[in-house]
Amino acid sequence: MLGLYDYRADRNASLGYLERLYGDEGVVGSRHVVEDGASRMPEDVSYRVIVGPHMTGVDRFTPLIAADFLRYFLFPRRQVESGSARWILCYGCDVKALGPRFRVLSDGGNGILFGHIDT
Repeated sequence: MLGLYDYRADRNASLGYLERLYGDEGVVGSRHVVEDGASRMPEDVSYRVIVGPHMTGVDRFTPLIAADFLRYFLFPRRQVESGSARWILCYGCDVKALGPRFRVLSDGGNGILFGHIDT
């Protein structure tokens, strides 16, 4: 039994800061996009996670897991289901449906985008 804990300790010790922070890349789909979102969004705003059919190269459960992860990772920002949130994390969503004022700020290249709806 102790060997199991020793293995986990060795594995955790071998991870870098980003791996410890995010876990597996599959959790968020694109570290780059999530880091951009965290650094660009003010802490007092609301944001939406929109999931659509245009995902490539990630597991179909990634957007669902990511939404839960982001709820805590991006805190104190508030994740809302719908409404007037101008900050968007898009997981394969239809960008055209967001309107002409939607501006992509970060693109993971796999259908994961971070952007803002300009006023």
